[in-house]
Amino acid sequence: MSQAATPDIRQWQGTPVSAGVAHAPVHVLKDHFDEPDAEPIQPGDVERELERWHAALDLTHQEIEALQARVREEQGNDEADIFETHLLILQDNSVRKQVEKTVREKLVCVDAVYYRLMRRHMDALRGLSDSYLRERFVDIKDITQRVMRHLRGELLDHPMFEDPVIIVARDLTPSDTVQLDRSKVLGFAVETGSANSHAAIIARSLGLPAVVRLHNICEELHSGDVVLLDGEEGLLILNPDAATLAGYRSREEEAEQFEDALHIERHAAAVTTDGQPLEICANAEFVEEMKAIRDCGAAHVGLFRTEFLHLEDPEGSEDWLAEAYTAAVRAMHPGQVIFRTLDIGGDKLDAEMLAEAEPNPFLGWRGIRVSLGRPALFKRQLRAMLRAAAHGEVGIMFPMVSGVEEVRQARALLEECAAELRARGIEPPGVEIGAMIEIPSAALSADLIAAEVDFLSLGTNDLVQYTLAVDRLNERVAGLYQPTHPAILRLIAVTVEAARQAGIRACICGEMAADVEMTPLLIGLGLNELSVASGQVARVKHAVRRLHSGECRELAKTARRLASAPEVLELTRRKARQCYPELFE
Repeated sequence: MSQAATPDIRQWQGTPVSAGVAHAPVHVLKDHFDEPDAEPIQPGDVERELERWHAALDLTHQEIEALQARVREEQGNDEADIFETHLLILQDNSVRKQVEKTVREKLVCVDAVYYRLMRRHMDALRGLSDSYLRERFVDIKDITQRVMRHLRGELLDHPMFEDPVIIVARDLTPSDTVQLDRSKVLGFAVETGSANSHAAIIARSLGLPAVVRLHNICEELHSGDVVLLDGEEGLLILNPDAATLAGYRSREEEAEQFEDALHIERHAAAVTTDGQPLEICANAEFVEEMKAIRDCGAAHVGLFRTEFLHLEDPEGSEDWLAEAYTAAVRAMHPGQVIFRTLDIGGDKLDAEMLAEAEPNPFLGWRGIRVSLGRPALFKRQLRAMLRAAAHGEVGIMFPMVSGVEEVRQARALLEECAAELRARGIEPPGVEIGAMIEIPSAALSADLIAAEVDFLSLGTNDLVQYTLAVDRLNERVAGLYQPTHPAILRLIAVTVEAARQAGIRACICGEMAADVEMTPLLIGLGLNELSVASGQVARVKHAVRRLHSGECRELAKTARRLASAPEVLELTRRKARQCYPELFE
């Protein structure tokens, strides 16, 4: 009796960015479309195949019309008219008739028939000297890619996977994440990125394992392949055998026991051994996280990233936004929710807001600049936040400010919004106003900004990259991304001192706050509040309770005299491992 062949075990080593282990089939999100196989179908499958194709065409049509409407509103009819060609290509009756005829006569899946027909059109136009016709090649390619993605079930509001999966992608953008059914996602395996990329931040926020820099996995894996993802060691294992799975189960049991112990003490205050209290708060991206945040022991939501709601519906009405923000506020009551106004731009820009690509988006139109440049969009968001404040404690903070003038302009618009609500018979309650310190110029003028706000919040992810001129998503320079660089410590210290002099609190909501190796240094630098992913709250509170604030201040003084980032990192790491070694076992 012959035995079935055992699937080959393969292993990839990447960079771990979010702890945990997941064992499940993968769902591969590709950023391009391959030629589908010409799979045969039965005569009885023809109508179902054509219905699936028509549904993909309809969804694509809805996408294009939504994009056209948005561009028309924001940039005018001329820019919006570029989508007319896309719609005409989509509605081409000759294409529809030819696809239907071929599927019926050849009994081949519609994916292959449609792709090959559109590929012939593209090949006929590629390389022509006529510039107008060359542009039509780009239009056809865009439409074809959209339709093929809908046929494959990728990047849809309801992706075509019913059971839990591990998402495999070349990169994972905020818009990709918004369109996934996050209740069915068990982890992320990504070809590119770093510990501070969006995939990593989102995974930590959702408490899911994630590994980045897994080269070529999109080409070597297929949807349905079963893998084991190790977010601690940075491993992705295809077809793990029983012995491997048993070893991981044993590790998981030990980790769960320790997590249970942390869970018991999660609601206890974070107070150092010499009585210095710190607020440990949670970062949030999605309204559905609120229940987990309430349960994780966080004092409040120190950062609610509103761009994810924007990406869910860029045309969302004020009422829709107010309803979403209110749901978050009610869920956290009596705790506060600090909403960051839209931070789109750089690597997370809503591309349809730009008429053309920027040569250097990180130094271009992003953060508060986008909001001030789109006052109607900004005021719609601000009014929704003020309305939500009627249901609980709300803070509003402005991202990527470069100086005090932007803060004043934003506050002026906020006052306009309050007046508009009063004219509608709605009396907005008071809210706390904050500014994010993410640019060196903001840190160096923190004393001026502090006079205009109720708190300062350090966004260290961007502060590090702007200070050191390091793109945090660029693998070539990822090693130069150093949160413990002496320049970063000086900017943090300047910001904290400005807040202290103004009598307001200094917070930190970047990824640096969640790294328990950094906790001694951050306490020593004088931060009042650390805001981290909900899954890290109990661990950071545990670390705080085992540190002496006086010793941490001495450590910070020593750190500021050191000449290099590795020296500072080793100093704070040594202290952390001495005071709470159990967090590193």
